[in-house]
Amino acid sequence: MDSKQTRERTDSSSHTQRLSELRIVLLGYSDCGKSLSGNTILGREEFDTVGRTAQCVKRQGVVAGRHVTVVEAPGWNTVSREYTSFLTKAEIELSVSMCPPGPHAVLMVIDVDKAFTEIYRISVQQHLELLGERVWSHTVVLFTHGDLLRDTPIEQHIESEGESLQWLVEKCGNRYHVLNNDKRDDHMQVTQLMEKIEKMVAANRGQCYEMDRQRIEELEEKWRRDEESGKDRMMKVKREKDSLRSLMGDSLHLAELRIVLLGYRHTGKSSSGNTILGRDGFDPGGTKAQCVKRQGEVAGRHVTLVEAPGWSTFSTEKSSNMTKEEIELSVSLCPPGPHALLLIIPADFAFPNKLKQTMQQHLELLGERVWSHTIVLFTYGDWLGDIPIEQHIESEGESLLWLVEKCGNRYHVFDNEKRDDHLQVTQLMEKIEEMVAANRGQCYAVERRRVKKLEEKRRKDEKRVKDRMTKVKRKRESLRSQIGISLHLSELRIVLLGIRDAGMSSSGNTILCREGVCTLERTAHCVKREGKVAGRRIYVVEAPGWLWNNTLEQTPKMTKEEIELSVSLCSPGPHTLLLVISINSSFKEEHRRSVQEHLELLGKRVWSHTILLFTCGDWLGDTPIEQHIESEGESLQWLVEKCGNRYHVLNNERRDHHMQVKQLMEKIEEMVAANRGCSCLRLASKNFLQATI
Repeated sequence: MDSKQTRERTDSSSHTQRLSELRIVLLGYSDCGKSLSGNTILGREEFDTVGRTAQCVKRQGVVAGRHVTVVEAPGWNTVSREYTSFLTKAEIELSVSMCPPGPHAVLMVIDVDKAFTEIYRISVQQHLELLGERVWSHTVVLFTHGDLLRDTPIEQHIESEGESLQWLVEKCGNRYHVLNNDKRDDHMQVTQLMEKIEKMVAANRGQCYEMDRQRIEELEEKWRRDEESGKDRMMKVKREKDSLRSLMGDSLHLAELRIVLLGYRHTGKSSSGNTILGRDGFDPGGTKAQCVKRQGEVAGRHVTLVEAPGWSTFSTEKSSNMTKEEIELSVSLCPPGPHALLLIIPADFAFPNKLKQTMQQHLELLGERVWSHTIVLFTYGDWLGDIPIEQHIESEGESLLWLVEKCGNRYHVFDNEKRDDHLQVTQLMEKIEEMVAANRGQCYAVERRRVKKLEEKRRKDEKRVKDRMTKVKRKRESLRSQIGISLHLSELRIVLLGIRDAGMSSSGNTILCREGVCTLERTAHCVKREGKVAGRRIYVVEAPGWLWNNTLEQTPKMTKEEIELSVSLCSPGPHTLLLVISINSSFKEEHRRSVQEHLELLGKRVWSHTILLFTCGDWLGDTPIEQHIESEGESLQWLVEKCGNRYHVLNNERRDHHMQVKQLMEKIEEMVAANRGCSCLRLASKNFLQATI
């Protein structure tokens, strides 16, 4: 595209009429710099740059001789609009009604410090188009963190980011501006922004963004209904609580409380555990493959907390066996059983039906009786601001209403940013005691037979883990003693193969040590990149992934052709094929067959050149990968054996952890040495020649 010339023509357009009033709406992801930009535009601290809010914030001032109204809409923090809460989506739509008769400009705020991937582009498009297709003609892309560009022109950044960002800029009519919010005294950058907005208004024949009044009225009416329904729910819960307390009196207080924390990953389980204990007992920075148990004195009670591993948005069928086993074992870690299970749900997130189903499946691993001992704990209470949690529950619709009702209308809200607010913890303790009283003093009864069966399986797995680790270690030591120091190669050629969304692109970026740059991303064709890593020239080819349990027959012809082509893109042939598998997911027989069929497109001898690369290594924590291999069962064990017990784990969240890449390089070199230096392509070519002869 000839976008640079287009942009230059746009910037050099004729002088337009100055407006005495400007109305602006700020939209964008959470933490993209909306609040800071609002303060820079108004020239003073008007927007809160620390906390988030579920509601629009409106501020006004005089800027460069103009009366300026700025409305900041709540940011979204989800990849798909489907998972953005109703309150956030409603507020985005209502934002344009807060500066009547409508905004002159919508500023789409983008942080230049974050890669603008295709997923990011789709999310921006979905959220912006809540305002309708016409919004694009009134939108300017506002880049923040302009200080990071230094002497680099913004046009160069746009070009270097690729098609996704270029699409957005062009969709906005090549209207964009850069703000350095660290230089608020640089008034020229704001004046220039005002002038660009005025040019856009002139191009729109002086028209501001016209609101759909009927849609605004519908949203306002729903807001009122949800508000009233929320008040009714609040009164109902209060009546039930008062009734129970009048019956039980002072007998509710317990000297000991045992609690299990359950929920999706990244919902705030660890932070909630720390808030309850009043100290850092759980690591909120990472995920865990195994339960973590902590104890402490809280509000005059001895409290035992067990945090179970979080599950992904997959069904239980796709969750790893280790995750499911740990959820079941969690209730046995606080004998004779927990008084309460806290089901953690982020308040700033939507709760569609698919999440409800997955939540139900994972919780009912503990049995149907679990619901009478469960309380929904909403996290990110700071986001709600003055909005009652009951209004959020009502606004989200049937799925969340079902969950709250299933838990007997027991719920609580935590603001984990305010750990010194002890009242929120005391009130939670009281709600747990009320539930225990309603359960006639009974804790959740652990099914001992099932627990014993799981514990016995775990002991057997642990023995096999040690045997496998010993076997792999001996094999490597034997090879190194034979080959000596001649293992190091100056060049390595690698092909990434695997199931779609298993983390191939992220792994390629980790191997190439490309921090925050999408050098590899999902595509229908092979992608080749190169770099220098640990003293070696590295070539990485990513082949298109296939669907999770597709047979070879179900995979598109083009994908199969690209898999076959991948080995020829790193001539004279790859030293290794890295078969990428996510630890997050289960690995059943149908997945094993799918992997085997797709890999053997490259010939039967491909296995001697293949290393199994496990992604999502952050989830394992201190748990050895061998335990995951054993817990998953025969299908994954078959695959590991088929690859000659060659496997490695990558934590793509820690791209700065170079040792994991160095160790992978060494394993590849050991395999090459065992293959007498032959490349996979040479072997495939030989087989092909023999077949043709």
